[in-house]
Amino acid sequence: MEKSKDNFIRSIFATDAVGFSKLVSQNEYETLASLKDCLSIISETLVSHGGRIFHSAGDSVLAEFANSDDACSAAIVVQRQLGEQRLKTNLQKIEFRIGLDIGEVFADGENLLGEAVNFAARLESFAQPNGISVSKRFYNSLSSQHGYFNDHGLQTIKNSNIHCLDLALPNLKKRRKLSNKQKLICKIFSIFAFFILSLTGYIKLFNTEYERSSVAVLPIINDTGDQTLDYVSTGITSEISGALSQISTMDVISNNSVNLISLEELTLEQIVDNFALDHLFWGNLVPQGNQLKLIINLFETKSNAKTIIYSETGSINELLEKRNIFVQSAIEAIDVPISKSDLANATRQGTTNIKAYENFLLGDYHFKLRTPYNLRIARDYFEESIAIDPSFARPYGYLALLFATITDAGFDSDFGSADIQNGLYFADLLSRAATSIGPNVPEVFFARAFLETLHFGQYPEALKNSEIALMLKPSYADAMGMKATTLNALRKPEEALIEIQRAKRLNPNFSFEYLLIETVSHLLLEDWPSAKHTAVKTLERLPENIDAKVMLICADVSLGNMEDAAWNYEEIFIYAPDFRLETWSFGQNQSLINVAREAFSKLEAFVEN
Repeated sequence: MEKSKDNFIRSIFATDAVGFSKLVSQNEYETLASLKDCLSIISETLVSHGGRIFHSAGDSVLAEFANSDDACSAAIVVQRQLGEQRLKTNLQKIEFRIGLDIGEVFADGENLLGEAVNFAARLESFAQPNGISVSKRFYNSLSSQHGYFNDHGLQTIKNSNIHCLDLALPNLKKRRKLSNKQKLICKIFSIFAFFILSLTGYIKLFNTEYERSSVAVLPIINDTGDQTLDYVSTGITSEISGALSQISTMDVISNNSVNLISLEELTLEQIVDNFALDHLFWGNLVPQGNQLKLIINLFETKSNAKTIIYSETGSINELLEKRNIFVQSAIEAIDVPISKSDLANATRQGTTNIKAYENFLLGDYHFKLRTPYNLRIARDYFEESIAIDPSFARPYGYLALLFATITDAGFDSDFGSADIQNGLYFADLLSRAATSIGPNVPEVFFARAFLETLHFGQYPEALKNSEIALMLKPSYADAMGMKATTLNALRKPEEALIEIQRAKRLNPNFSFEYLLIETVSHLLLEDWPSAKHTAVKTLERLPENIDAKVMLICADVSLGNMEDAAWNYEEIFIYAPDFRLETWSFGQNQSLINVAREAFSKLEAFVEN
């Protein structure tokens, strides 16, 4: 048994009797006697398949397996033997549901804790009586064929979004499969509905003005004259942009690009032309007596219409309390098809505690400024937000990124030595807590992927978390960049190039890191001219960037430009006198490190000759 501090991957088996309390109330003696027989079958089967029961209470059982195939086989045998037991017993017949998941868990004595345990229990409640339901990640982890799985897609079970599949079992009907009679009824009803429903009702339900929309949210301007309220206007901007980014039919330009735009320099028409937008939001926070007035406007390019979609007056708390209303107003103002799951994700509030939310906005405001001083202030606000509402996931994720940032930069003057030395440890714990507390919050999965890619080298896990972040927030440009970095590390540079191009489209004023990621892809593909081109573009932005210098040397050596490579090699030591290739790494990408070592070896031989 692992120690309590360890975390490890396990397949989790969860089962529970269907309607047990009702059965006990009807016939206590027979039900309890029958339960004893059933639990004996379950226990013996799990152990024989390599499982370990770590928790049982009444009619429920939780067990762990080292691999998913054993867990799946055990589940199938359990349901078969329980079915045989029901046929031959004279006691109360009891049905069981089974849920299976896989993921990281933590040991707490003999017990296990973690998301996989929680999700297995939720999958059990989702399963049919006598059935088996599994998560998509469990299904993907199977190496053997166990039968046909019926995919139900993403389902919300007890406030958790889980991609669910049913394992088809003998004598168990497939859910959502209509009978011929039902199909005929549905077809007849659909034909009548098509002609009977009014055209207005049809358009409202099935047609929208846009199939997709390209959207941007300009920074809400703080016109109060009080700079201390900048965090409110910035926070409202991020709230609207973040919500729209979770709608899969909207391509939302990253705040990193539009934050640089000023309406004093460009007209609305110029901005929408520059970014090829269908819709553009902008707004103001203005004084209104002793209160504040928030005004949010929308410019629609097709109709060339400028409208006020939201206007509200109140105190800071009153405005922030109504954030779900101005977010809903922004979503409804763009006529695109929106799924229920997208809408639920976009309008979900991380906390109902306004003080916790306000502290988070203050932390986010200072975090974006990125100076050592502001990062220290951001940390205090994030920690205060968590103290007020421990179930608020976003500050956990942001605090994890903050600790990773200070570890990289070594802000000793503004952070204590303990924070610097233990930064990655804190970041690891916080990001794990964030994904457990906020399974529907894209930023916390990005934080986890960031750490797994750039610090821990856990690339398959990082890829999964990047994909979850993008599933929850399809216009998350930085998550696309992180996914591209991970794909490069997994030696999939073609896929990485696709992701980084998507990120650049959503973030036209992208940072130089995007170019570095693209350069790595070209190097791994041995496309030396393209690698040189993107490395040079990076150095045009940031001439002292050592990573770009190393990559440019790799491209030049492979192209035979040895003199250029030698010159850049000398420049590295101008900017970084202590540079050593042996300690250089970019995202812990071993393939890239090997390319660099080979290039530098050739360069050294050239210089010696």
